Amino acid sequence: MTANKAHTLRPDIAGPHRAGDCESFPGGKVSYLSPAPLPTGEAPVDFNQAIGEVNDTYLDFGGGLPTPFTWQFALGIPFIGFLMMALVFPVFSALMTSNSEYFFKRV
Repeated sequence: MTANKAHTLRPDIAGPHRAGDCESFPGGKVSYLSPAPLPTGEAPVDFNQAIGEVNDTYLDFGGGLPTPFTWQFALGIPFIGFLMMALVFPVFSALMTSNSEYFFKRV
């Protein structure tokens, strides 16, 4: 029964690779970013929380929860847009139409 199933090619993660190598497979692509970092004696720090998981085999980049800046951007842009439509545009249009001699002359 297993002989009838199509064999999908999986990338060989255990093989030797160089930085910049890319391997495509039916479900995505594996990009080999760089060799292992040189030891410095300092603890690793991820200020932007961009690394989701790290182990001896792979590094999951961008797999964590959204950062506070992401929430500020995602919620702030629609809120600012609402304020612009609710407050700034009506006040601006009222000022534009209040003085008939300056912007819109009535005939």
